Amino acid sequence: MGEKLGKKWEIRFHGRGGQGAVTASKILAEAAYLSGFEAQSIPFFGAERRGAPVMAFTRVSYEAIHERSQVYTPDYVIVLDPIILDAVDVFRGLKDGGSIVINTVKSPMDFQFEQGSLLVATVDATGIAIKNNLLVAGTPVVNMPMLGAFLKIFSHIELETLEEVVMKKFGKNGKANVAAVREAYESTVVEKVRGSGKPSTEDVRRKRAVTMPVSTPSPGVAGRTRFWRDFRPEVDYDVCSNCLSCWLHCPESAIQRVGSRIEIDYEFCKGCLVCSAVCPKKAIRVSREVVV
Repeated sequence: MGEKLGKKWEIRFHGRGGQGAVTASKILAEAAYLSGFEAQSIPFFGAERRGAPVMAFTRVSYEAIHERSQVYTPDYVIVLDPIILDAVDVFRGLKDGGSIVINTVKSPMDFQFEQGSLLVATVDATGIAIKNNLLVAGTPVVNMPMLGAFLKIFSHIELETLEEVVMKKFGKNGKANVAAVREAYESTVVEKVRGSGKPSTEDVRRKRAVTMPVSTPSPGVAGRTRFWRDFRPEVDYDVCSNCLSCWLHCPESAIQRVGSRIEIDYEFCKGCLVCSAVCPKKAIRVSREVVV
């Protein structure tokens, strides 16, 4: 019992609006509570719009939790979107010897970081969400697969306990979410990876800063939002009637009228897929963009 006193785990979620990072944090906290722990879930919102980078935080402890701050030095990091790796330093503050779970088609050995070593887990959560039809407005919701992957490296919560909470949360859609949780748990690849053990150079930091979303007086009020996108809308001009419905509804002004047709500016398209949803002719196809 003495080893349990003061033991606490801090988890930080990185995702984009609409992927369910905040919901995942809450469900993980509830599953931890049912497992006999004290638990806390805290959301953090930046730009409150679909596709924008968001964070959430979960604390799990044997004792009462008194902190109310963000998690700055997590034991675990969960990355719901591979594209966000180009916009946010998800490894920042992660404890040396800690763990990170990444939604990606890459191998754990493909990642580099400043820590001496980390346990890196990878899973194609987007593919699992698509397979199990976990879609909202055509966009895959990857939070439940990511929780399944997380339990592959966090043994303090039983998979069955998490599945119980998921069924309660999602009701009639619970079975599909539970299936995604279990499939991700079984397919997650885990490797202990050695890092550089050295701080990043200023040049690396400067390159990362360039890709951060910044509001500018240009099309796309949050700057160049192409790295928010994991699905790419494409116009089938043989079907398009040039009704301009997509142009009218695009929230980023990323669709332009060029001559007698419309064109999508992929520098500012964030992949919200509103254009595809409002097209009366179904002339806007959607294809997955896989980061490799």
